[in-house]
Amino acid sequence: MGSFIRARGFKGSGQNFRKIENDYVFVINIQGSRNGDVFFVNLGAQPAFVPAEGDAALPTIKEHECIMRMRVGSEWHWSLSGESVFDLTCAIDAAQSEFFGRVRTLRTAIFEDSVEQLIQKFSAGTTNARAALHLSRAALALGRRDSAAALVEYGLSIAGDRATGLIYDLKAVKSAAV
Repeated sequence: MGSFIRARGFKGSGQNFRKIENDYVFVINIQGSRNGDVFFVNLGAQPAFVPAEGDAALPTIKEHECIMRMRVGSEWHWSLSGESVFDLTCAIDAAQSEFFGRVRTLRTAIFEDSVEQLIQKFSAGTTNARAALHLSRAALALGRRDSAAALVEYGLSIAGDRATGLIYDLKAVKSAAV
C-alpha cells in the first residue's frame, strides 16, 4: 500500500503519508481496526493558513489533526484479493482526487460562497458547528472579516450548550473579526 501511495506524490511510511501542495498539506492514513481484521483509509487536509487541531505541526500532522477529513469506503480486509486490491486503489484515487480537489477550492470559496455553501462543501468529517469554526478561522486569515463573523454566528447558533470549548473558540474568532 505504501508504494501505491508514494507513487501519488506522498511521503511517509507505516500509517501516515503526507503531501505538501502550495499552502495545503494532504494526508493519507491507514488505520487498523481494534480487532485487527480490517483497516480503514482516512484522508485529511490542512490549509497552512488555518490552525490545525491541537496546533499540530504541519510537517508531521496526522489525519485526525487536520480540520477536514473523510474516510475512503467503510472497511477493508487486510487479506485483499487481486480484485479487492484494485477496488481499494481505485477508491483511494477517486476519493483523494475529489476530496483534495474540493479542498483546493477553499480560498476561492471563502470569497464567493455563502455560509450554507461553505458548510455544505467543507464539513465532511466533523460537525457543522466545528466546521463553522475552522471556516471562520480561514476567512479571518484571508481577510474576510464579514464572512468570518457570519460563520461564527452560524456556529454559535447550532453549537450545543455543553460545547463550551467550541463556543469559547468561536467567540475568540468573533473578537478577532471586529
